[in-house]
Amino acid sequence: MKVAIAFVASLFAAARAGTVVWSGSFDYYNSATDFNNWSWANQVGLYQYYIHGSGPVTQYLDISQSYKNPGVDGESNGLKLSIDQTSTWNSNFWRTELIPQTNNNLGTGQKYYHFSVKRSSTNPPLFSYEHQVVFFESHFTELKVGISPNQTQLQWCVSGSPKYAVDFTPD
Repeated sequence: MKVAIAFVASLFAAARAGTVVWSGSFDYYNSATDFNNWSWANQVGLYQYYIHGSGPVTQYLDISQSYKNPGVDGESNGLKLSIDQTSTWNSNFWRTELIPQTNNNLGTGQKYYHFSVKRSSTNPPLFSYEHQVVFFESHFTELKVGISPNQTQLQWCVSGSPKYAVDFTPD
């Protein structure tokens, strides 16, 4: 019995000790204005930030401890990301995007993704429109709301097909 317990404990330790390919932590940033430091000539930070509206960065992004996922230890800050009628880029598609700044391939091999998403009752999404809440450029995995079969649910999709859904209710 002791051997089985030790073996199971070692499995948990091995799973916890996995290699982090890209963390996406917002602790790198002191404020939202730090995202302005990124450019094609100066690729600093954990995110590329160039797809956004015409307003100042603080109109679309905010860094604060109050946005942190309380269930995650080891991180101090979270991010609030907003869109509005000014946040269009190359189309009438409203968008503000943070793109992982990494040379690592985030889309091949066995990977585990952790996204912490919360919505408040202030400025709720319009469920009659599709919202790509979290996605990778190739859309191999993404979180969406405003799509069939239930537009009010946050849906996890793989290659565009819904695989899991949960009610996207305010906190």
